[in-house]
Amino acid sequence: MGQHGSRLSSERHQADRPVWGARRFSADPGVRQGDWQPGESGLEPEAGSVMRTPKRSWLNLRSCLAAIAASLACATWAQTEPANPHGESVGGSAGWNAGSYDGSKPASTRQYAIRLDPYSNAPQWDLRGVDARRGVAFGVREDQHIRGLTLDLAYTYSSALLENLSHLNVLLNGGVIATLPLPARSATSLNRTQIDLPVAGLEPYNVLELQLIGHYTMGCENPLHQDLWVSIDQSSKLVFDAEPRALPDDLGILPVPFFDARDLRMQKMAFILGRPSDRRLEAAGILASWLGALASYRGTEISIASEGIPSSGHAIIVLGPNESLPGVDLPSIQGPTLAMRTNPNDLTGKLLLVMGRDDDEIRKAAVSLALGAQTLSGPTVQAKDIQAEPRKPYDAPNWLPTDRPVYLGELLPSGDMTVAGFDPPPISMGVRLPPDLSGWRTLTVPMDLRYRYTPLSKVEDSTLVVLINQQFVQEVKLGDSYEGAWGALTQVPGIASQTIPLPLPLLESQAQLQFQFKYPTPLRTECGGSMLDTRHSGIDPQSTIDLTGLPHHMAMPDLAAFRTAGFPYSRMADLSESVVLLSQNAGTHEIATFLTILGKIGQTTGYPATGLTVRREANDLEEKDLLLIATDDSTGILARWRDHIPAPAPETTQSDWWTSLKRFFTTNPFSHQTPLPLTRPVNGVYVAGFESPVTSGRSVVVVAGEGGQSMQEAVQFMLFDDDQAQEFQGSLVSVRNDRIESLSTAQTYYVGSLGVFQSVLWFLSDHPGILFVIFLVGAVLTAVVLYLSLRARAQSRLLVGSPSAHQPNDNV
Repeated sequence: MGQHGSRLSSERHQADRPVWGARRFSADPGVRQGDWQPGESGLEPEAGSVMRTPKRSWLNLRSCLAAIAASLACATWAQTEPANPHGESVGGSAGWNAGSYDGSKPASTRQYAIRLDPYSNAPQWDLRGVDARRGVAFGVREDQHIRGLTLDLAYTYSSALLENLSHLNVLLNGGVIATLPLPARSATSLNRTQIDLPVAGLEPYNVLELQLIGHYTMGCENPLHQDLWVSIDQSSKLVFDAEPRALPDDLGILPVPFFDARDLRMQKMAFILGRPSDRRLEAAGILASWLGALASYRGTEISIASEGIPSSGHAIIVLGPNESLPGVDLPSIQGPTLAMRTNPNDLTGKLLLVMGRDDDEIRKAAVSLALGAQTLSGPTVQAKDIQAEPRKPYDAPNWLPTDRPVYLGELLPSGDMTVAGFDPPPISMGVRLPPDLSGWRTLTVPMDLRYRYTPLSKVEDSTLVVLINQQFVQEVKLGDSYEGAWGALTQVPGIASQTIPLPLPLLESQAQLQFQFKYPTPLRTECGGSMLDTRHSGIDPQSTIDLTGLPHHMAMPDLAAFRTAGFPYSRMADLSESVVLLSQNAGTHEIATFLTILGKIGQTTGYPATGLTVRREANDLEEKDLLLIATDDSTGILARWRDHIPAPAPETTQSDWWTSLKRFFTTNPFSHQTPLPLTRPVNGVYVAGFESPVTSGRSVVVVAGEGGQSMQEAVQFMLFDDDQAQEFQGSLVSVRNDRIESLSTAQTYYVGSLGVFQSVLWFLSDHPGILFVIFLVGAVLTAVVLYLSLRARAQSRLLVGSPSAHQPNDNV
């Protein structure tokens, strides 16, 4: 695994969203030398994830009362109040908005909030047991001072909890900050409280934990009783009052502050392009995809600052010779140049300058930044001409390779593949596959699963459940996973292996593979003694998923693959076989749309688009996949290709069987739908896919419709709104009023190859009439051969029995 593991660990960014039970702060490419790394403090929290520790042992009543008394003596009691029925936040505001300002704070202080569980759609998460805790990890940006930090907590709890013995502790980095009582009078309603957390103890990476100490009786009790619970509502959040902090003009701190791995929010960045030539747009696209690869699950939102340097914050500026910036000391340009300067309008903001004596040198500077940012230092650097290594198809760092088995240890740190307790959290890992893997005649892919668990005398009801995207795949009974008689004799107790067939249709281009160990709740009687929860379970990092032999073959167009995986452009991780076409009069919003799409593709592949080509003229488009962004429908290439745009599917209405039968016999099966006129099929923005008119087997995706800010906002909505992701599919999609609608699902061509043998079988399966003719011809030929053979045999017998065959030979 060494060689392959090093490849994925060095190239693979964790593009999947955080999941419970996995800790992934250090896996972000933004972590630099000196930043917190897993194992340094024993805590390895995942950004935005919820951690759950195993339930503790039975507590002796006397020691429990002593512990409670001690905690009450030293802890701060926070005042609780019923939740506002209108859902308003602290101070009567409508809600905590990222980047919003609070008039009671200093003018330089910015207020924003993050949910305790930002990537889960579950309405709540629970704490269960006598002593249970779960936590959330968060970071502090390097360019911020946190002046205030408030926990806005909403929760409900069991009415059976004893008020004098039960409470909820709030811990920050292991220390108790506050203790919340659980009075019986408030148990039936949603409670909300605000707790000020000490900012002096904040570190670059922090863990906030909630701990339930619960009791339901004064006597002996069952520590896993169903009445021991507290539910944390999804609306709970951390509210930050942050003051910007000035950083040095040093390229050695990159990618900070333009990307900070400690920030869990969507990354926003402004670009200034000067005179946007084709080569300069290529440089901007390379930088946008670089930011997208860094941002990973967070996503990126890119804007074009058309009115000069932003009044606040950071920006990336692409400049050529004889171009200036008011208030900025530009370096002397002697070649491809990279520089960092302070924003003259905001002394805490930074400007990243990408410069050159011509557009080719500007592009070289962008490539040098995207591939070698870790080698830069100082305020100004003359960038080296880095020649990117040619990429191979389907070798994106975030995608599972299909030329060898992949170790699960390459997808998740080994420390995150072990859980503890009778009710452990699931082990989750993100899996990205090329979207064009063919499932024809191959319904499953094998996973050689190796797992460990603490052996007990009775494991009849203990299981390991394998899930993909929360959908059940297979359940394995622990203690009954020996393959064959020899395996039963040689298997070491607690260490098992089994081949699990994973359904290929469930392994989408972006999927979550989960392993859930389930153990029966120990039957304990009250006052039955202590229960030591020492059980540990884990997935062996040497477990493998084998995708070898799967062909790449896919029906197109498929806009769902474009949204989730940037396909077909991401087939080459550096986009070296892709061309972006912009109109001659493309404005700032069309360019921002282009950069937003490039950021999304970079997030998918984990690699900057160093081979990208941008053109305003439709020439040299052979053997290229084309992305066309335009708003002017009357002229240009969009008008010439209008006949290729898919037509919306006709609206279907309910009808009886007689009407359906008449339609079947009266409709001409060889007729074609009238092509959709290019003058906006709907009010709004649309995305359409079709086969390239230039090269067969190549694809075109058109993003067109209303121009200006509406296009940029619509594309941002289409790419990052997960609630309506299932609607973004087929060959034609429209966006109107924040609503995505699929207008056509027609698929007219294929990309990839099944190989000679499977291609023949595919063709025959799609043309059963030809298969029938082949069988008929084969039967006729077989009959002719048999007839001739039998006739010749009969004639030979007749010759043997004829008189001439018995005449004596006169010569003898």
